[in-house]
Amino acid sequence: MKIKIGIGLLVGLLLALFLLPGMLFKALGAIVSLLVWGASGYLAGKLLQGEGYGFLGNIALGLVGGVVGSILVSVIGITGLVKLPFIGGILVGALGSVLVVVVAGLLYGNGETE
Repeated sequence: MKIKIGIGLLVGLLLALFLLPGMLFKALGAIVSLLVWGASGYLAGKLLQGEGYGFLGNIALGLVGGVVGSILVSVIGITGLVKLPFIGGILVGALGSVLVVVVAGLLYGNGETE
């Protein structure tokens, strides 16, 4: 009985040793991505609306803005901005987010009634 527990514990520790660091880095990467998206969405909200769009709205806007901003930056040809860690991602995401909000405002109006 003690041998089975010892082998099971050893196998569990080895699995944790090999799998846990990869899982931790993936989780950390997801958290950093959410923070960058949230920051870029918040920055775009501050630039355009004066306030953010709420926690989830900022993240969603930053996510869409990051994709649009990356495409825009590659089309314009200033890809060096993307290579800056964190700051480049926030700036590119904010640029794309501002573009998304402006285009959405032009297409659907800004929601104000007379």
